[in-house]
Amino acid sequence: MPTIQYGKQSLPAGTLKEDKRAAKKIGPVGMGRRALYLNSFYISRMYYVLWTEVKRVYKLVAMSKGGFTGIGAFGSMSYLVVELRDGRTKKCQIKYENQTDQALEWIAAHHPEIPVRSENAQRKLDEKAQRESREIQIPPGEDAQRSILLLEEAQQYLEAEPSLYQNLSRAAAKKRAQQNIPAGRRALGISIFVCSIALLAAGIFLTIQRAPYGIYMILFGGAFLLFSLSGNLIPIGRNSPRSIESQWQDAVRAQEAYLSGWPAASSKLSEQGIKGGTEGFPVPARYAHPVVLERMIRAIRQGRAKDPDKALGIVKEDLKKLNRSVKVSQEEYDEVVAVKPMFLVSEYQ
Repeated sequence: MPTIQYGKQSLPAGTLKEDKRAAKKIGPVGMGRRALYLNSFYISRMYYVLWTEVKRVYKLVAMSKGGFTGIGAFGSMSYLVVELRDGRTKKCQIKYENQTDQALEWIAAHHPEIPVRSENAQRKLDEKAQRESREIQIPPGEDAQRSILLLEEAQQYLEAEPSLYQNLSRAAAKKRAQQNIPAGRRALGISIFVCSIALLAAGIFLTIQRAPYGIYMILFGGAFLLFSLSGNLIPIGRNSPRSIESQWQDAVRAQEAYLSGWPAASSKLSEQGIKGGTEGFPVPARYAHPVVLERMIRAIRQGRAKDPDKALGIVKEDLKKLNRSVKVSQEEYDEVVAVKPMFLVSEYQ
């Protein structure tokens, strides 16, 4: 299927083909050297628009209270919104929100001239930064400054290997989602799956027997099968409880292995007697995410804590208070979605 021009400017056919082939693919969208490739409702990377025509790209969370009113900690559908310089806007639905975040991270790194927040979100973020700066009326003491230094060094260390903490966050979210599936809904999914298999088998048999309605049974059976599999309700393969638990444990072990090389000796921390390795890292491997450390730093700067242990306790308390009835900003929503599942599956231990 040909790639359709969405912007005002076009690329020669040969250049377009080569650019699309080499594009970085994240979910249904693609980022090439010359153009951004966008999906339709069904087809991935169906449209293209040159980077020079893109004014702004940002995430919109919809189909939940959190997406439109700021209420709720978990959304169910995300969009990559692309604003063009000619005033048009295109919303691209992306099933997995982490893929939307990855696309925005790539754009921010490779096209810093393109804002990756909506105008409203950027304004609120600036206002929040101003409020926080006013809240810090007393400079942090020596102990607090030492803790902030430790947490900032740890944050930079984690950000050097983003795939590890991203995998940790994804594995925790998947495990939490599996834990939250009601027994009745899972039973319904399994029933649909079994019926679709039976319908497919009967349809194939009747088609072989040249029955006129066999092909319709195959079509309906295939549709029900895809529906049951797309809901991730069937506990088989990578969706089985054992496999999901294994993915979470593997993510934690990979982070532990990385933290064993925590280089306290190569920074200012060694001068303060802080140990390296997992023993000296300020949070357990299961919580080793830059957002967790950022929230800990924020707690110390606001005077709510003086050391990492107390700051981590405050982060846990704050996350426990957040539920679907609590109003949050888009930035708070993004932070909570990234890290709260890690605390939930670990029962805040």
